[in-house]
Amino acid sequence: MNILDSARHLGGLRAVELTCFRRLGGRAARLSPASCARWAASASLAHAWRASLLEDLLPVSVGLPGLDELTIVPPGTIADELARVLPVSDQGLLDFDDSSGSQGRDSAPDNGLPLVAGLCDRLYPLLLADYKLRVERASPAADGAIVRMVRRAASDLEIVLAEGAAICSRPA
Repeated sequence: MNILDSARHLGGLRAVELTCFRRLGGRAARLSPASCARWAASASLAHAWRASLLEDLLPVSVGLPGLDELTIVPPGTIADELARVLPVSDQGLLDFDDSSGSQGRDSAPDNGLPLVAGLCDRLYPLLLADYKLRVERASPAADGAIVRMVRRAASDLEIVLAEGAAICSRPA
């Protein structure tokens, strides 16, 4: 993988992590049961941490695209699943703009189990596969730091996935 392809792939992974951080974190407070809300808040922070790991791996050089140009969710299966599980037009994100403090009809808690299951059953396995693909495509001589950091990110995601799967197997 050349440096530009590597940067695009890492930037795409970073974009997915940042998108999950924002959307999942925005919904966490509205989820019930409390185990789902707690998991979503923690998982959101883990997405931010992984995004920061990936940002540190992006090359900075004259002639290469900048951070904003690289941090784009690539089209494909992951993007489709991200839009399905964590849609951008989520009503929960709009509720944070209500400064009146009123409890409208849309302020009822959301059942978090379908969200956690959607992330753990489909999106997270796809993201893990993409992390593993980046490691497989690594150059043993040039990509040592990338391999270490991507493995750390994948390991962290596996932990988050296992915690979410445990929540889904509990009775509501």
